[in-house]
Formats: sequence, structure tokens, C-alpha cells
Amino acid sequence: MKRRRPAYLYFLVLELLVCRSFALTPDGEALLSFKQNLRNSNEVLLQWRENDTTPCSWHGVICDKLTGRVVSLNLPSSKLWGSIASELVKLDQLQRLALHQNTLYGSIPPALGNFSHLKVLLLHDNYLSGQIPPELGRLLELRILDISSNLLSGAIPDSLGNLKNLTNFNVSTNFLTGEIPENGVLGSFGEQSFVGNMGLCGQQVGEICKSQLVDPSANRNGSFSPPKSVPGPPPFGLRKRSSKSSTGFLISALVTVGLSLLIALMCFWGCFLYHKFGKKRKGFEDIEDSGAKLVIFHSDIPYTSKEILRRIELLDESHIIGHGGFGTVYKLVMEDGSAFAVKRIDKSSLSFDCFFERELKVLGSIKHRNLVNLRGYCNSPSAKLLIYDYLQNGTLEEVLHESEDINLTWGARLKVALGAARGIAYLHHDCSPRIIHRDVKSSNILIGENFEPHVSDFGLAKLLEDNISHVTTVIAGTFGYLAPEYLQSGRATEKTDVYSYGIVLLELISGKRPSDASFVEKGLNIVGWAISLKKDRRWREVLDPRCEGVSPESLEALLQIATLCLCPMPDDRPTMHEVVKMLEAEMMSPYPSDFYDSNSD
Repeated sequence: MKRRRPAYLYFLVLELLVCRSFALTPDGEALLSFKQNLRNSNEVLLQWRENDTTPCSWHGVICDKLTGRVVSLNLPSSKLWGSIASELVKLDQLQRLALHQNTLYGSIPPALGNFSHLKVLLLHDNYLSGQIPPELGRLLELRILDISSNLLSGAIPDSLGNLKNLTNFNVSTNFLTGEIPENGVLGSFGEQSFVGNMGLCGQQVGEICKSQLVDPSANRNGSFSPPKSVPGPPPFGLRKRSSKSSTGFLISALVTVGLSLLIALMCFWGCFLYHKFGKKRKGFEDIEDSGAKLVIFHSDIPYTSKEILRRIELLDESHIIGHGGFGTVYKLVMEDGSAFAVKRIDKSSLSFDCFFERELKVLGSIKHRNLVNLRGYCNSPSAKLLIYDYLQNGTLEEVLHESEDINLTWGARLKVALGAARGIAYLHHDCSPRIIHRDVKSSNILIGENFEPHVSDFGLAKLLEDNISHVTTVIAGTFGYLAPEYLQSGRATEKTDVYSYGIVLLELISGKRPSDASFVEKGLNIVGWAISLKKDRRWREVLDPRCEGVSPESLEALLQIATLCLCPMPDDRPTMHEVVKMLEAEMMSPYPSDFYDSNSD
């Protein structure tokens, strides 16, 4: 007689089969491992749940419709904080990995080199450190590689030259060193792909490498040959002297000493007269002897403190390149031709105390491609100086309203708008502590090469005002850019920066200053003028006549974003992160790739 199996066994087996059929896919498991490696994901990954059967509906994830495999992970500007888990390599069908503009740290996992189908790798604007993994040279289908604006060091691997399909390559603004390889595809990229790495050398950046220098004392075989001896007088003390020659030597020595004293006295008197009546240099001439304290934040400046201070001493009125609300800006040129911008703080009562210097170090640690780098500062009894990167195209205000050589096309204006928004968004949302600029305006947006914008003077308004008055509600900023609630209360918030940015957008669109006489005479400001034309559907009258071929859709989209930024009520204005997303979605894709466009979030 057969023994009948209990019925519950059938149910147990059935339950196991059902559970297995509804288990999360291996791709989903890999993504959960990536999520668990993050300390903070800004709640954007809350919908990534273990009880889902597939990750294809998760935020930032795109799957192939036929296979169901993950082909794109797109999480830019998502406040991801943590390291990149190597388990991502299990997504072996991944074609796009975009984790840029987050707070990712640690090294780039070498396992990423196993993504055999990867076409786009975007890791820029993070805090990734260590060396570039040579394994990335195995990504033979890669078209776009951007790992710029990180903390990467070491040399650029030769293996990256194997990436024959690479059309966009960017390792700028890191701490890379050594000779730039020219093998394979790497020889086709110019300076913009490598700029901002002071330790790199090679043809691409116009720096001669030490290995390329030829020792003139070396022969053709490469061996060192000492210079031939040159006949000359015998060493001192071996030559016989007569009494006459000794007397003549003594007289000659006395005359030489007398002349030297006379020349020294004349030089002293001349210097006294120059300092008394001559051209004033505002205290730069004695900065080194006054016990100046020079602090450099980054180790990628190849100059000693003495070299920098000596060049600062040469500054005078002929080196002035601008005047701001907090001081005068000079162009400092080193002996090798490298240039920096030196801002002299005009506040006579300002003291660089411990608190102030600590805050300056915080500002100096902020690194983003659309922010001007604060390189260091100099504190002396005669001058308080801040040292920044120098950008040769000047400010947006100068380019828009003063320059006759540079005409900003509509495309260039969109690029400036997006880059400036990204820089301010980084200050508001990604810095720790967060920073309110308080003085967003066109003269605080510097224009680099290829019209790349860089926001300057961030954090300086509050730092200087608080240091002098110890009152946090002192109104900083510039007339014409200030939000109405800021004028009333004196309290700055992120939304006051958003309003000021909206003014900059109108300035970019119209080419007019906020205080342009054409509408000020009518009792309007630039906001009332632009919005009144917008309501009447008179879009073209807002547009700068120098811009040609602008589509009505693009103009209307930018005007709509500006209008949102300029809402009277602060709560109705978008955040700068939302502004960035609107600009990206409405007007441009920063990387010219069909794949990027089709899979962007």
C-alpha cells in the first residue's frame, strides 16, 4: 500500500515555485547592492524595492524592451552620497552609466572595465579620487567618457588610446600628472579635455615634458661629457705679487668701496623720494617684508610662496582688470606666463582672524566646473588678498554690454545660462554647509574658453559683511538684481539667489542691463518690461537684436523659466536644481550623442 504524501508538501512546493517566479531579477539585485553602498540618495531611490520583480520601472533605470535587461542607469544631480559599488558590473548589458553631479567619493572601480557594451560613462562633478583605472581601456564601444571635476590623481593610462569609438573625452579639473599619451584616439583631443590639471604636460596643453628636454651637455650617445677646460689665471694665492701691485690693489679696492657706498646712498635717497612723492602702489611693494602670510589651498600650483609674493609686489594700477563690490581685481602674471586674478579687499577694518580663515578654507575646498576656484589668500598688514583662477574672456557683463569683439550667439547664451545655473545649484544643494551667494549678477559670472561660465564671489558677501558688522541681515548684492523680500527684510535665502538668476536670464535674452534707460524712463524695471511684453505675446521685442535665427519655442521656453524665477512670492519660485532640469529638458543636451538624447532622463 502506497503511502500518500501530505497535501501541505504540494502547497509548499507550489509556493516556492510561485515565489521564485516573482523574485527580483539579477539586474535588480545588482542595483540594490549599488543603493546599499550609498549613505544618502536624497530619497530618489525610495521606489527601488526588493519585492519588485523587475527594476525596469525604477527611477533612472531603462531596460531593453525585448530582453528586459538594464541598458541605462541615469541618476545625475540626485545627491547620491557614497562610493560606487563594484556589483554594478553584473549589469553586463549596460550601455549608459550617468552618475555625474553627485557626491560620490572613493575610487573608480576597475571592474567598470568589464562593461563590454558601455557607450556613455559620465562620472564628472563628484569627489572620486585615486587613479584612472587602466581597465577602462577595455570599453571598446565607449563613445563618451567624462570624469572631469573630481579629485583624480596619477597619470592618464595609455590603454585609453584603445577606445577607437571615443568622440567626447574629458578629464579636466583633476590633479592628474605626467605626460599626456598621444597613442591611438588620445592624440585627437585638444586642451579642453585636459585643462585644469597643473601636473600634466604634453602637446595638448602646451607644456613641454621633462622627458622631452635634451641636455645640451649630453653627447649623441646619451652619455655625459664634462666641459673642456679653459686656460685661465692660477687660483688665488698661487700668484706672485709685487709690492707695487699690492699697493695698486689696495687703492683700487678703496675706490671700489667708496663708489659702492656712494651708489648705495643715491639709491636709498632715490627710493625715499619715490615713496614720498612718486607713484603709489597701495602697499604691494613691501608685502613680502611685512610678514605676509600666504596660504594656498591646492597643491597643484607649482610656485613657492616667495615667488608668488615677489610677483604680487610688482602689481600696480596698470594691472587692474576690474572693480567689484568688495575690492579691486588685479591680473597676476607669473614668470612662466601663467595668470591668476588677485582681489584686494577694500575693507580697511577687515581682519583675517581664525574664524575668517577657516571659512576661507571652506570656500577654497569647493570645486565645480562652473565655479571659479579660490586658490588661496594673502594676509598682511598692508593688504588682504584673495587669489583666484584667471579667466581671460572677462565677465558676462563685459561680454554682453561692452565687448565689440565677442558676439554671444543664442547657443552660447543658452550654454552660459545652463552652466551658471549648475554652479549656483551646486552651492545651494550639494555643498556642506550650503552656500547662499547673495550677489548673483552678470559681473560675477566669468566667461572661460568656449563660453563656459564660472560663477565667482560665492560666499564672499556674507563672509565679509559678517566679519565687519557681525550682523547677518546686512543687505549685500547689487541694485537691479535684488529680490523684493530681500530689500524689505535683509534676509537672504536660496530663493533670493533664484530671483537674481532670473534677472541674469532676462539680461541674457534681451542684451539689456537691469537699469537700462529704455524702460527705467517709463517707470519700469527689466522685470516689469519683459513680463508686460510676454503677456502681450510680443516675444520678439524682448530678444536681443544681435541674436538671429532663434526659434520662437526656444525663446518662449527661456522666458518662461525666467518668469518662474521672478515670481513675487519666494515659495512660488523653483529651486536651482529644478531650474537646471528645466533648462536641460527644454533646450539642450550637453553631449552630442544620439544615444545620450534617446536615453536621457
